[in-house]
Amino acid sequence: MIDDVRTRIHEAVMRRLFVVLGLIAAAPAASAQEFELPTLRGSEAFIPTPPTFIRWKGFYAGAGASYSSVHANFGRSVNDLAAFTVRNTVLEPVVGNLAALSDGSTNGAAFGGFVGYNTQWEGAILGAEVNYNHMGHTLGATDTVPPLLVSNLGGAPAGHHFVYSINESGGETVRISDIATFRARAGWIAGQFLPYAFVAAAVARADVTRSATVNWTRTDLPDPTTPPAPPITPLPTVSGGGTQVDATEGAFYWGYAAGLGFDAFITPNVFLRGEWEYVKLPNVKSVNININSVRSAIGIKF
Repeated sequence: MIDDVRTRIHEAVMRRLFVVLGLIAAAPAASAQEFELPTLRGSEAFIPTPPTFIRWKGFYAGAGASYSSVHANFGRSVNDLAAFTVRNTVLEPVVGNLAALSDGSTNGAAFGGFVGYNTQWEGAILGAEVNYNHMGHTLGATDTVPPLLVSNLGGAPAGHHFVYSINESGGETVRISDIATFRARAGWIAGQFLPYAFVAAAVARADVTRSATVNWTRTDLPDPTTPPAPPITPLPTVSGGGTQVDATEGAFYWGYAAGLGFDAFITPNVFLRGEWEYVKLPNVKSVNININSVRSAIGIKF
C-alpha cells in the first residue's frame, strides 16, 4: 500500500513537471510575438504611396477664340516693281532702292479649333497638334519719294548732259485670313493642370496687293561753247514711266511659331486652355510679319 501511495505521488509530480515545462516552452513564443517590431512584418508602413497622374494620353479636340496683335515691316517691298517700270534703262538701278514703306500694325480677334494626340510617360507629356484660326487682319503702308534729280551721261552724245527728274510712289496691302500651325508639344502634369510649350511650322493664307508708280522726265543740258563755235542745240525733253501692280488672292505663305500654355481638366474628359502664341511669317511678298496672340479654348479628351 505504501508503494501505491508513492506511485501516485510520483505521477502527480511528473504531471506538474510537464505542465511547468510546457509553460516555459510556450513563454518565449508569446514574448517574441508580444515584442515583435513592425519592421519584422514587412516594409508597408515605410513605403510612400506611389504618385498618381491624371490620364492625358489619347486624342483630343477643341475650339476657342483669340486676340492678336499683328505687326508688319514693309520696308523696300515694292522696289522690285518700281525697277520693272524702268527696266533696261539707266534708271533701273536708281529707282530699285528708293522707296521705303513704313511699318504697319493692327489688332483683332480670331476664332478656330484644334485637334491633337498626347503620349504619356508618368507625368511627362509629348504630343502633336494641328491648330487652325480664321481671322481678318489687314495691314498696309504707302510711300512717296520726293522729286529727285539724277545726272547721268549714259546714252548722251558728246557735248550733251542728261538730267532726270524722277517721281516715285508705292504701296502694299496684306490681308491675312487664315493661319494653321503644326505643333510639337511637351508638358508636365501638375495635378489637374498640364503646363506645356510648343514649337511649330506655320502656314498663312493671305491676299496681297502691291503697286509702284515711277514717272520721269529727261532734260538735256549741253556743254557751253565759245564763239565763234555755234551753241549746241539741246535734245528734246523726253518723259516716261508707268505703274506696276502685283495682286495675289488666297496665296499660302510659310513661317514658324512657338508658344506657352496650360490645359486644366474641369471634368474627367473636358478641359480649359489658355495660351500665348508667336507666329513669324518672314516673306509675305517681301514683307516680314509678326503675330502675337493670346487664346482661350475648351477641349474634349476622347
